[in-house]
Amino acid sequence: MRRSLQILDDWFFAPKRDRRSWPDLLLLAGWIALAGFQIARHVMWRDEVRALTIALNGDNVIAMLRGLHGEGHPALWYLLLRGAHAVFGRVEVLPGVAFVVGLLTVALLIFRSPFPRPLVLLLITSHALLFEYVVMARNYGISALFLFAIAACYPAHRDRGLLLGALSFLLANTNVVGAIMVGAFLLFWLLDLLETQLANQPGWRWSPQLTNFAINAIIATIGVVICAVTMLPTYNDAAARDWSHASPLAAATLSLVNPGATSLGALFANLLPGIAGSVLLFGATLGLLPRRPAFLAAIAALLLTSLFFAVAANGAYRHAAVWLCFLITLYWIGWGRITATSASRAWHDRLLPAIGRVSVLLVLAIQSAAGINDLRSAARGIVASRSADLGRLIASRPDLANAVILSEPEYLVEALPYYVKNPLYLARDRKFGSVVIFSRKGRMDSDLGETLRLARKLRETSGAPVLILLAYRLDEITPDRIYDEGKNWRTFRASAAEISDFRAATTLIRRFDPAKTDESFDVYLLN
Repeated sequence: MRRSLQILDDWFFAPKRDRRSWPDLLLLAGWIALAGFQIARHVMWRDEVRALTIALNGDNVIAMLRGLHGEGHPALWYLLLRGAHAVFGRVEVLPGVAFVVGLLTVALLIFRSPFPRPLVLLLITSHALLFEYVVMARNYGISALFLFAIAACYPAHRDRGLLLGALSFLLANTNVVGAIMVGAFLLFWLLDLLETQLANQPGWRWSPQLTNFAINAIIATIGVVICAVTMLPTYNDAAARDWSHASPLAAATLSLVNPGATSLGALFANLLPGIAGSVLLFGATLGLLPRRPAFLAAIAALLLTSLFFAVAANGAYRHAAVWLCFLITLYWIGWGRITATSASRAWHDRLLPAIGRVSVLLVLAIQSAAGINDLRSAARGIVASRSADLGRLIASRPDLANAVILSEPEYLVEALPYYVKNPLYLARDRKFGSVVIFSRKGRMDSDLGETLRLARKLRETSGAPVLILLAYRLDEITPDRIYDEGKNWRTFRASAAEISDFRAATTLIRRFDPAKTDESFDVYLLN
């Protein structure tokens, strides 16, 4: 057992890094090839295109920011997309910006981190850095970039300058979990300064280093406040937790004991029981014990993130991986002490960090396995959405070039602006557009008869052909059954008579294969 641990330490926790450039360049080239392979086969999903649509709304940036208020995300990603589009004028800036962000993040890991190459290889082949934060064009990859930039800059800028405050300000405006990580980083920074001060002199006193920290903390806090002002109050209230039938206090308490049962369990593809995931999550922080401020910050970030998922809003892998990137950031900063031979003879000073190192390797191995699975999915042609297939269908049919498109559920249209220029109609909101408001207010229930009536009205008023996208297979659904289109949100039903009338009034022109998400549908043309 001891021999096995020594081999793991030699491979993954070496205290020094060989700085020859050509192996690092090979690592980067390999990552570019794997990421590029997936990007070339990736089909944009609605959450990706929704951000671009919002970013391009408004006559100017101020108008765009007004429209963004309440969306539930801070502004930085939208500003990047709008700026890139202003320069290039193409929708392809969406995957382009995501790739550039991913490239910079991985380059920082490869060329600036102290990690040995086997550990770097695990990191850059993870589901986060090989797919979720580079192929999937969302605002979470920039969190990883700023976290790793903080890690790279921390030793030189801990005691001076405003760079760390500026990076924290930007991190706070990537997403809400990034804002939580800002608080945890400030906790680490303060404790690290106090620990250094107490190690050099007896007692505590105010110092220039603490003054510098306070100034940077104010800058970071302003970033958090701007994030909150941009996000709240959200108009997408259907995404918020519903506490009408449950106790938030009980959920909060459980989340602090068992974070693996919250959305943090997505780090393990929800394959592990919650308690097993929690053991690994807490265990992965133990490797930071040689640098106690980092350990305390990692625990604080873990508990705060778990609490947020349990009480405020549910999350997914992309949210949970921000915490994992913060954990990697703390390992990066504390690498010198973490890998140093312990001078303590106490058994727990040796055993607990060893458990932590094994735990973090297990967590990263699971991420890498998921990254390899992403490559398999790309090779097999599994896509997140059938929106690109619809774009090709419309391009092949000149008679559909100006067709009005409506869908059920209506969120199916959100990904379409990336692939088609057809007018899109939001059935529940009774307006043209491609951004669905996920609210419990307004028209909650609909049926197939209403969809058909809307299609006929659109053809009468526009004079254009009408395409109807249905996620529900009419030969498979149960008549009169109520189908939920989101928890505690909208519903859809179709009676036998409505199904018969719909089939008589339309022509099924394409049935697409299933997608990785729920964005597959049948395409009907109104007769």
